This record gives sequence, structure tokens and C-alpha cells, in this order.
Amino acid sequence: MINKLKKISLFFNIEESLLKEISSFSTIKHYSKDQIIFYEGEKENYFYGIVYGQVLMYDVDLKGNIIPKNQFGCGDIFGLISQIQNRPYCLSAISENESEIIKIDYSKFQKYISNPPFSDRIIKMLSNQIMQELEFNKLQKFDATKRVIYTLLNFPQKFVRKKKYMLAKELGMSAETLSRILSKLKNEEIICYCEKSIKVNDFEKLKSKLNES
Repeated sequence: MINKLKKISLFFNIEESLLKEISSFSTIKHYSKDQIIFYEGEKENYFYGIVYGQVLMYDVDLKGNIIPKNQFGCGDIFGLISQIQNRPYCLSAISENESEIIKIDYSKFQKYISNPPFSDRIIKMLSNQIMQELEFNKLQKFDATKRVIYTLLNFPQKFVRKKKYMLAKELGMSAETLSRILSKLKNEEIICYCEKSIKVNDFEKLKSKLNES
């Protein structure tokens, strides 16, 4: 368990004795592809760390359509904010592929979070998350093409092994529109496809397109 905890960003370079304590109230869970981890509105005393795999946090609209919100991968934690705020999970979580996840009892962990290094790391994590949300909200002022370009420039991780229809929903467009925009950028050799991910070849040209009227 200790070696697995070391793979989680919150626990990097933490003393073995402290990791041993945390491991005493942590459990390993294995999730298959598309398996629900928790639903929005559930109230539990756990947060999670991903040893390997990917997790999607999502909302559901009134028609039952999934609205992707956040995607997490190896080393990431999720579900912690709800625990700190002592409220039910505000989003649902599902494993996007075979995943190994550490489930940590927050009621026993919370005594550590007011002291370094956890306090510093959690503050930084929350600050980064807030900044990302603020930046991502700027997408609303752009048309479809510029939403894709802005996301490529500022949130390239969203194009890493993410299902295209999920990303399209997150960007507020159809999968067909997203495919058409990406194909055009690829034909102009601004981006390329690399191992199920998208890589930017020409940042300057991409930036200039964002500034076009």
C-alpha cells in the first residue's frame, strides 16, 4: 500500500512513517471500464487517488445527457473538495478504463490537512483548480473554432486520450463540428495526431488564429 500511495501526487516525498499511518485507513479498489465510483449527491467520508487509469467527473442535464466536467489520471486525487466542505459529492465519477484507485477515509485523514506539507499542497491544488475553471469559462465568448483553439493552447491535457464526443460536449458543440475543426487544423499542419492524443506543431500560427477577427 505504501508504494502505491507514493504514486499519488498528494503523497509524493512523504515520510514512510506517515505513509504507514495513512495506509492503515486506505483501501485499494479496482474498477472496470465505465464502472461508477460514486454518484452526485452521495455522502461518504472518502476521497480517492488514482494509481493507474482514468476517471471522468460528470454532471447530467435534465434530459439525462452526460456533461463532462473534469478528467483525472495517474497520480491525481478527486473527491477531496466535497470532504473538506463536508457536503455530498457535487458530481458523479466513472472510470473510463481499467483503473486502480486508492480509497482514503477522510474522517481519519483530516487531522493531517492543517499542517505542511498537506496544507500547502491542498491550497495549491485548489488554487490551480479555481484558476483552470476561470480560464475555461472564458470559452463562452468564442465561436466554435476559437473554443477549440483556446483549449488547445491553454488546456492541452483535455486532448489526451479523451473520447471525442465527451470533449465536444464539454466545449459546447457536436462531435462532428469538433472533428471538422480538428481536421482543418491538421490539414494546415498546425496540429497532428500522436498515439490517440493531439499535439500542437505550430503554436504561433495557432495563437494568430485565436486573434483573427
